[in-house]
Amino acid sequence: MLIRSKQVRTILVWQSVATAMLALLSAIFSGTPGAVSAALGGAINILAGLVLFAIASLGRRKTAGEVVLRAIKAEGSKVVFVVIALWMSMAQFKGLVHVPFIATFCLTALLPAVAFVGRDAGEVSTDPVSTDHK
Repeated sequence: MLIRSKQVRTILVWQSVATAMLALLSAIFSGTPGAVSAALGGAINILAGLVLFAIASLGRRKTAGEVVLRAIKAEGSKVVFVVIALWMSMAQFKGLVHVPFIATFCLTALLPAVAFVGRDAGEVSTDPVSTDHK
């Protein structure tokens, strides 16, 4: 399996499903341009997430400082990618329907935070500080 992290796979699946559902809904209300706009809005965050995960997983980090530095670089790269992708989408796609585009973009941007909130029912925390005793 290319992506080993269960949380990363979950995020990508949720973002893909949300994008597909909003693209279908947009097709009903706005036709093909709405569906394409929604798909484009979701695709930006899906690809941005892949950029983040790829950069974050590069190389070995031996200290906490190296881990934090890599995370900052990965998040910065994601932000740069998103800004460029949004600008290019809005500048180049003349038939862009803004409501589905922005709505799908915002929804798929919020989904990664949700994936880390919950845990599987059978998963036991190995964190000694955790107060969640199952």
